[in-house]
Amino acid sequence: MGANGTVEIFAKAPNKSYTVIDVPGFGTIQQGYDGTVAWEDNPMTGQRDLTGSELAARKRDVDFYRELHLKEIYPQMVVKGQEKVGERQVYLVEGTPPEGKPEKMFFDVENGQLIRMDAERESPQGTALVETYLEDYRDVDGVKVPFTMRQVNPMFSMTIKFSEVKNNVDIDDSKFSKAKPPEPAAPPKQQ
Repeated sequence: MGANGTVEIFAKAPNKSYTVIDVPGFGTIQQGYDGTVAWEDNPMTGQRDLTGSELAARKRDVDFYRELHLKEIYPQMVVKGQEKVGERQVYLVEGTPPEGKPEKMFFDVENGQLIRMDAERESPQGTALVETYLEDYRDVDGVKVPFTMRQVNPMFSMTIKFSEVKNNVDIDDSKFSKAKPPEPAAPPKQQ
């Protein structure tokens, strides 16, 4: 759609996450998970709690140690062979979570980095296949982190470019709690 905006993502071990996306002309999207409750607040659907497969997917996606927990997240994993993603040769691994359909992970043959992930995601608009491309890996405190993330689905595509990643920042747990709706404006005083 040609829109630009800003994004901030906060993550805290073991499983807390808060994302705020602000797109001028569209509005602000907030997504959070406090370790128990996953929620979303956006201009199209309003505020809602995630349940069922949406909640299960959010739990998988926000696991702070996701890469270390792949066997728990996907009890059934199968190497499907090698393919190409763009110009990169990759290993295709299909992982089946306890809840939901199999997801595909594409790992670079040369360096082992996850460079693409395909997963079906539920939303109020229905089920859609989301392709996530992880690019521009950089070293942050000794860990390689993708600074560009592209998400492509049938409705739209979105590119997120991170300008800064900080580790070991103190984040109050209240940051991950469900967003509070704005207070209604006070009625005008009558004289």
